[in-house]
Amino acid sequence: MILCAAADIVEGQGRGFVYGSGLEREAIFVIRWRGTLLGYRNICPHVGTPLDWPENRFFDTEGHYLMCGTHGAVFRPDDGMCIEGPCVGRAIEKIKIRIENEQIVLDTKN
Repeated sequence: MILCAAADIVEGQGRGFVYGSGLEREAIFVIRWRGTLLGYRNICPHVGTPLDWPENRFFDTEGHYLMCGTHGAVFRPDDGMCIEGPCVGRAIEKIKIRIENEQIVLDTKN
């Protein structure tokens, strides 16, 4: 499943996506961190809310960490591990993505 052009996600930013419907609905996001595109499920391990608030804002104001907009949990961008806040020691779930023809492609068999 093609998500977007790889060039659409610039360094230190991210973009959310939703696919499927009903019980099969999935919310995910892709960030570019230190030149690498990384994908995660858009679910905070604390209470299951999306990380972004406002929409597509995943990084803290300094652009160093991912942050849950609901309760302020702070996550390392490279591995999704929570290092501060209500879910320390837990991580957001990585998803598999790849680049094909300059497009970000989701491996739907995650």
